[in-house]
Amino acid sequence: MKYLLTTFLPLVLAVTISMTTYNNAVSGSQTATPAANDIALNLNATGDLPGMNTITLQRNGLNVTSGSWRLTVLPQNAGASSNKRGELVGTISAGTLTLTAEGNVASASGVQVTIQSGSGEFAAVTSGTATVTLTADAEKPSQLNGTLVLNF
Repeated sequence: MKYLLTTFLPLVLAVTISMTTYNNAVSGSQTATPAANDIALNLNATGDLPGMNTITLQRNGLNVTSGSWRLTVLPQNAGASSNKRGELVGTISAGTLTLTAEGNVASASGVQVTIQSGSGEFAAVTSGTATVTLTADAEKPSQLNGTLVLNF
Protein backbone atom coordinates (compact mmCIF):
# COMPACT_ATOMS: atom_id res chain seq x y z
CA MET A 1 0.00 0.00 0.00
CA LYS A 2 2.83 2.40 0.86
CA TYR A 3 4.36 1.67 -2.56
CA LEU A 4 1.09 2.57 -4.31
CA LEU A 5 0.81 5.86 -2.44
CA THR A 6 4.38 6.89 -3.18
CA THR A 7 4.02 5.89 -6.83
CA PHE A 8 0.60 7.24 -7.75
CA LEU A 9 0.10 10.20 -5.39
CA PRO A 10 2.68 12.39 -7.17
CA LEU A 11 1.05 11.54 -10.50
CA VAL A 12 -2.42 12.46 -9.22
CA LEU A 13 -1.09 15.71 -7.75
CA ALA A 14 0.70 16.59 -10.99
CA VAL A 15 -2.48 16.10 -13.00
CA THR A 16 -4.52 18.11 -10.49
CA ILE A 17 -2.00 20.93 -10.23
CA SER A 18 -1.33 21.19 -13.97
CA MET A 19 -4.94 22.04 -14.92
CA THR A 20 -5.34 25.73 -15.72
CA THR A 21 -8.58 27.66 -16.17
CA TYR A 22 -8.87 30.10 -19.08
CA ASN A 23 -11.74 32.63 -19.20
CA ASN A 24 -13.03 34.17 -22.41
CA ALA A 25 -15.92 36.38 -23.41
CA VAL A 26 -17.47 35.31 -26.71
CA SER A 27 -19.69 37.10 -29.22
CA GLY A 28 -20.96 36.21 -32.65
CA SER A 29 -23.90 34.76 -34.48
CA GLN A 30 -25.68 31.69 -35.71
CA THR A 31 -25.04 30.64 -39.32
CA ALA A 32 -27.00 28.49 -41.75
CA THR A 33 -26.75 24.70 -41.48
CA PRO A 34 -27.85 22.00 -43.92
CA ALA A 35 -29.48 19.75 -41.31
CA ALA A 36 -32.73 20.67 -39.55
CA ASN A 37 -31.52 19.82 -36.02
CA ASP A 38 -28.04 21.31 -36.39
CA ILE A 39 -27.04 24.75 -35.17
CA ALA A 40 -23.79 26.37 -36.29
CA LEU A 41 -22.23 29.25 -34.38
CA ASN A 42 -19.29 31.49 -35.28
CA LEU A 43 -17.96 33.31 -32.24
CA ASN A 44 -15.07 35.66 -31.55
CA ALA A 45 -13.29 34.99 -28.26
CA THR A 46 -11.55 37.65 -26.18
CA GLY A 47 -9.75 37.13 -22.90
CA ASP A 48 -7.17 34.55 -21.88
CA LEU A 49 -7.29 32.66 -25.21
CA PRO A 50 -8.50 35.11 -27.88
CA GLY A 51 -9.45 33.86 -31.30
CA MET A 52 -12.21 32.33 -33.38
CA ASN A 53 -14.57 29.68 -32.03
CA THR A 54 -16.70 27.53 -34.33
CA ILE A 55 -19.38 25.33 -32.81
CA THR A 56 -21.83 22.90 -34.37
CA LEU A 57 -24.60 21.65 -32.10
CA GLN A 58 -26.83 18.67 -32.79
CA ARG A 59 -30.02 18.78 -30.80
CA ASN A 60 -33.12 16.84 -29.89
CA GLY A 61 -35.72 19.49 -29.17
CA LEU A 62 -34.05 21.94 -26.80
CA ASN A 63 -31.43 19.48 -25.55
CA VAL A 64 -27.96 19.51 -27.07
CA THR A 65 -27.02 15.88 -27.76
CA SER A 66 -23.65 16.18 -29.52
CA GLY A 67 -21.57 18.42 -31.72
CA SER A 68 -18.14 19.69 -32.63
CA TRP A 69 -16.05 22.53 -31.23
CA ARG A 70 -12.89 24.31 -32.45
CA LEU A 71 -11.02 27.29 -31.04
CA THR A 72 -8.36 28.89 -33.23
CA VAL A 73 -6.21 30.82 -30.76
CA LEU A 74 -4.65 34.06 -31.95
CA PRO A 75 -2.10 36.35 -30.25
CA GLN A 76 -3.43 39.08 -27.96
CA ASN A 77 -4.33 42.17 -30.07
CA ALA A 78 -3.98 40.14 -33.29
CA GLY A 79 -4.05 41.97 -36.59
CA ALA A 80 -4.89 40.81 -40.10
CA SER A 81 -1.37 39.48 -40.64
CA SER A 82 -1.08 37.63 -37.30
CA ASN A 83 -0.36 33.92 -37.30
CA LYS A 84 -2.44 31.65 -35.13
CA ARG A 85 -0.89 30.35 -31.92
CA GLY A 86 -2.63 27.01 -32.40
CA GLU A 87 -5.96 25.26 -32.20
CA LEU A 88 -7.97 23.31 -29.67
CA VAL A 89 -10.50 20.73 -30.90
CA GLY A 90 -13.24 18.90 -29.07
CA THR A 91 -16.69 17.37 -29.03
CA ILE A 92 -19.88 18.55 -27.41
CA SER A 93 -21.92 16.24 -25.21
CA ALA A 94 -24.66 18.26 -23.52
CA GLY A 95 -26.38 21.59 -23.06
CA THR A 96 -29.74 23.31 -23.09
CA LEU A 97 -31.11 25.71 -25.69
CA THR A 98 -33.82 28.33 -25.85
CA LEU A 99 -34.94 29.11 -29.40
CA THR A 100 -36.88 32.01 -30.89
CA ALA A 101 -40.12 31.39 -32.80
CA GLU A 102 -37.99 31.43 -35.98
CA GLY A 103 -35.73 28.68 -34.63
CA ASN A 104 -32.72 30.87 -33.84
CA VAL A 105 -30.72 30.56 -30.65
CA ALA A 106 -32.01 32.87 -27.91
CA SER A 107 -29.76 31.25 -25.29
CA ALA A 108 -27.51 28.26 -24.74
CA SER A 109 -26.54 27.14 -21.27
CA GLY A 110 -24.28 24.44 -19.91
CA VAL A 111 -22.89 23.49 -23.32
CA GLN A 112 -20.27 20.91 -22.32
CA VAL A 113 -17.12 20.44 -24.40
CA THR A 114 -14.58 17.66 -24.09
CA ILE A 115 -11.28 18.96 -25.44
CA GLN A 116 -9.55 16.15 -27.33
CA SER A 117 -6.50 17.64 -28.99
CA GLY A 118 -4.47 20.70 -29.72
CA SER A 119 -1.97 21.98 -32.28
CA GLY A 120 0.73 24.64 -32.41
CA GLU A 121 1.39 25.99 -28.89
CA PHE A 122 -1.31 23.61 -27.66
CA ALA A 123 0.08 20.42 -29.25
CA ALA A 124 0.61 18.88 -25.79
CA VAL A 125 -3.09 19.22 -24.93
CA THR A 126 -4.76 15.81 -25.13
CA SER A 127 -7.67 16.36 -22.78
CA GLY A 128 -9.65 19.03 -21.01
CA THR A 129 -13.08 20.56 -20.71
CA ALA A 130 -14.88 23.73 -21.63
CA THR A 131 -18.29 25.24 -20.96
CA VAL A 132 -20.10 27.66 -23.26
CA THR A 133 -22.97 29.92 -22.19
CA LEU A 134 -24.71 32.29 -24.63
CA THR A 135 -27.55 34.82 -24.61
CA ALA A 136 -28.99 36.82 -27.49
CA ASP A 137 -28.49 40.59 -27.28
CA ALA A 138 -31.76 42.34 -26.33
CA GLU A 139 -31.12 45.19 -28.83
CA LYS A 140 -29.90 42.95 -31.66
CA PRO A 141 -31.29 39.39 -31.25
CA SER A 142 -29.05 37.94 -33.98
CA GLN A 143 -25.98 38.85 -31.86
CA LEU A 144 -24.99 36.24 -29.26
CA ASN A 145 -22.83 37.11 -26.24
CA GLY A 146 -21.55 34.89 -23.47
CA THR A 147 -18.66 33.08 -21.87
CA LEU A 148 -16.26 30.28 -22.71
CA VAL A 149 -14.44 28.73 -19.75
CA LEU A 150 -11.71 26.19 -20.55
CA ASN A 151 -9.79 23.84 -18.28
CA PHE A 152 -6.77 21.90 -19.51
